[in-house]
Amino acid sequence: MKKISKKTEQANQDEGKLIKVEVADPAHGHQTLMLKPKETQEYLSTQSDKWIFVDNEFTQIENLSLVNWNTTDTVRVLPGLVGGMINNEYRR
Repeated sequence: MKKISKKTEQANQDEGKLIKVEVADPAHGHQTLMLKPKETQEYLSTQSDKWIFVDNEFTQIENLSLVNWNTTDTVRVLPGLVGGMINNEYRR
């Protein structure tokens, strides 16, 4: 992750930095949100069963607190994939 100075971080917050959040949801379709860093963190905290990619890097939900949101440009939220067998049948 990139290091950022406090001065740059403050400037990003003052300028109203927005992060593009792309959400793929089979039930509701695709949507794109433009959220501030704090709003992005709050939104992602409710997505525990999803796969989250921060600037194209898969990020575990427990590691989101380590992300520098002031340097993040895009986040993709995808349904988590589950596979395996249930009752001797393949799950799709």
